[in-house]
Amino acid sequence: MPYAAVNGQRLYYEVGGDGDVIVLLHGFLASLDMMEAPATGLGSGFRALRVERRGHGRSSPAQASVSLADEAKDILALLDWFSCDAAHFVAHDNGAEVALEFALTFPTRTRSVALLSPELDGNPMSPEAIAAWRDLVLLYRMDPQRALNEKYFPQHIFDAARERDEEEGTFERISNIYLKAGPSSYYSFDPAPRANPRHIQRLGELKAPFAVLIGERDEPDRIRAAAYLARGVPGAQFFSFPGLSRFLHIEDSRAVMRRLNDFFMPEPEFER
Repeated sequence: MPYAAVNGQRLYYEVGGDGDVIVLLHGFLASLDMMEAPATGLGSGFRALRVERRGHGRSSPAQASVSLADEAKDILALLDWFSCDAAHFVAHDNGAEVALEFALTFPTRTRSVALLSPELDGNPMSPEAIAAWRDLVLLYRMDPQRALNEKYFPQHIFDAARERDEEEGTFERISNIYLKAGPSSYYSFDPAPRANPRHIQRLGELKAPFAVLIGERDEPDRIRAAAYLARGVPGAQFFSFPGLSRFLHIEDSRAVMRRLNDFFMPEPEFER
């Protein structure tokens, strides 16, 4: 199995394609399987590197909460492992916070960043979202699979995937990824203290090209985070997808990949 021994961790990765390195970061409780569709779609123009973050999947288990700074250092060490001077990024869910931390901390190693249904450090959660989160956390620590089935999967963010399940098996694929979460994945519920200022206050510092992609059926907190990013990051491109939700890159991979390819590989302009 391909492991990189970096930053005191063993990070599981899969890589394919040729060209500039593009790092694909999964989100909350997931694994690199969540990023298969964009890796496949971009593999013809890039060297697509999917990595399982510390405490997830087959990578080193987390022994305590992991800071965004430490996760960014993991990625930096991974790029050094591959002798890569700079990389593009595609990040989903709270993997977006790792990509943002990397871009803010290591701007010269960041070529461009695309965020899918991003979480944003400093974006306030609604009381409803906080209550649902607490219910999920309490049950997950006692019985992870029951918590996912009773508290997480019934949430509306899965509706678009469920509607595609009979023909495409979309929800089944997504839920299976979560049900295989690693043994230390509960630390995803207990993030390390965040540095000040928060990311939401530092968006104007970002220099790399950015794209933000969101499904119009995602939850309001996540849609607000995407709007903050689109307004706050200089020159950011913003794409909104009707009918899609939290897993837009799986729910309609063709539509999302068209936008990602336009962002990462724009057609050359010709003089007339």
